[in-house]
Amino acid sequence: MIKKLLPVLFITIAVFGCRKEVIIKEQPKPTPDENADSVSMVSVKLEAKKNPGVITADINCDINANEINAVLPDVMKLDEKLVITFTAHNSTVSKDDTLQVSGQTKLDLRKPVTYTLTSAKGTKRQYKFTVRVFTGIPILYLTTDGPVVSKDNYVNGTVVVDGNNRYTQEVTSIPLKIKGRGNSTWANFPKKPYRLKFNDKAAMLGMPAAKNWVLLANYDDKTLLRNRIALEFARRIGSDFAPQSRFVEVIMNGEFLGNYLLTSQVEVNSKRVNITEMGSGDNSGDALTGGYLLELDQRKDEKYWFVTKKNLPFTIKSPEDITPQQLAYIQNYMQATEDALFAANSADPVNGYAKYINVQSFMNWFFVEEVVKNQDGRDFSSIYYYKDRGGKLGMGPVWDFDLSSGNVDYSVAKDPDSWYIRDASWMINLFKDVNFRSKVKVRWNEIRHTAVDSIFTDIDETAAYLKYSQRKNFTKWPILDQYVWPNAVVLGNYDAEVDYVKDFLRKRLKWIDADIAQY
Repeated sequence: MIKKLLPVLFITIAVFGCRKEVIIKEQPKPTPDENADSVSMVSVKLEAKKNPGVITADINCDINANEINAVLPDVMKLDEKLVITFTAHNSTVSKDDTLQVSGQTKLDLRKPVTYTLTSAKGTKRQYKFTVRVFTGIPILYLTTDGPVVSKDNYVNGTVVVDGNNRYTQEVTSIPLKIKGRGNSTWANFPKKPYRLKFNDKAAMLGMPAAKNWVLLANYDDKTLLRNRIALEFARRIGSDFAPQSRFVEVIMNGEFLGNYLLTSQVEVNSKRVNITEMGSGDNSGDALTGGYLLELDQRKDEKYWFVTKKNLPFTIKSPEDITPQQLAYIQNYMQATEDALFAANSADPVNGYAKYINVQSFMNWFFVEEVVKNQDGRDFSSIYYYKDRGGKLGMGPVWDFDLSSGNVDYSVAKDPDSWYIRDASWMINLFKDVNFRSKVKVRWNEIRHTAVDSIFTDIDETAAYLKYSQRKNFTKWPILDQYVWPNAVVLGNYDAEVDYVKDFLRKRLKWIDADIAQY
């Protein structure tokens, strides 16, 4: 009986095996549109035809996240209300509960305003709307009693500060004195740098209150950003007392002078070089030990200076009216430091150079100068040292980087490879110590892929920030296709100059990485 049933069973299995498998899938249930009640600003622009006499061409505003920004390049001061043309998705637009009508409602945009978008179901979203004028960066309006033609004699005047919706500026009109500054930059270039001395301390564009300020012209730096990038790098790695800075437009007595970098003056001050400020009575004991601010400067253009046995000239920046006892003390200390660096037992942790210098301070200063291969940073000028009361010798603040990142044609500083700052008189002896080299390697690895890599982000963001400013500057000073001493290259346009800096630094970092890896 079983044998008779087997053929039937096989036939049944074969028939079912040949049938196609039918799978019934559960269809997804429709879900409500998650964006059905979303609101957003699609476009915002200022039309010339709706704002006659204010703008001459349509201006498309940038919308980024919850911010709307615009720059009016042909406007110096925004005294009139503007008509805004906009498109909003799924919403009405209001300001302070007042409905805004695209292409009709006039707004006072001298200060940022807030747009509120509201959907039919009550969903809200806010946008901060900011309009800036001219180039979009702060503007300094300088008025003087006469022409500024000297580095030695101040001229009385006033500066009116327009933060241009970038910074809050409590005191906007500041009485001051102004004179020229710099050496080759003052003597050789038509765009002059200046020193400002306020009658009273005042904060500037978010920087702490002080009397003394500097306007760097950056004439021979066609990127306009070498000083700023180096100073920010120094601040990022904790280099001692690295100055703050802000880009500004300068208009003096009605004449546009171009893009400048406003920086704090290198001076002893609780917000700047924060060391003890010495008085004429600090002539003995612990009081005699500081604080001192010195500059290694081959020009020796201060009232008091001295030269070490290795022929390094140090000028006294502070105290300005140094007493004979103070001068003798700091001269002896600097000579003792140099002697220790060149001694047979230089690396001795007790009686060698470590007895006199703050090693971390020296390393941070070194990295800033060496990464950008600063021409003047090797035993020439703008090399600052400080010694606080009871403390060791430190280096800083860093200063003067217009001849860095390949912007020089007369020395090896033009090439991205090879050490440069390391071969300075004192540095070369520090690097003979294997323990110091080991610390340098450790510190380099700490900052290499954080602070150092951030330089390139800084460059890109700064170049974008200066988009309109550099155009105005090089309209005033049409030098992009001209050689300006001591340019290594003449590239003809701003973007190419910026790319040259980035290329130089990429090659330089590759070389430094390879050499430090051998330590």
